[in-house]
Amino acid sequence: MSETEREEPSEEPKQESFEGEDLLLGGPAPSRDPYTPEPGPRPGEQRAFKVMRWAWVPILVIALLLLIAIFR
Repeated sequence: MSETEREEPSEEPKQESFEGEDLLLGGPAPSRDPYTPEPGPRPGEQRAFKVMRWAWVPILVIALLLLIAIFR
């Protein structure tokens, strides 16, 4: 073997590959993966979450009134 043909050890370890593994993976991921979460809520979602926080108020009032009625 000459010096140009000699294999030098690479810094990255070789990954083992199993037969049929490429069939399971299905190739590279698409450029825009549909399951990638967005960086933050959109403006409409922000408003919805603010309204949901206030939705607990009537539920707590009803629960309080029920407890008062039960223990009275």
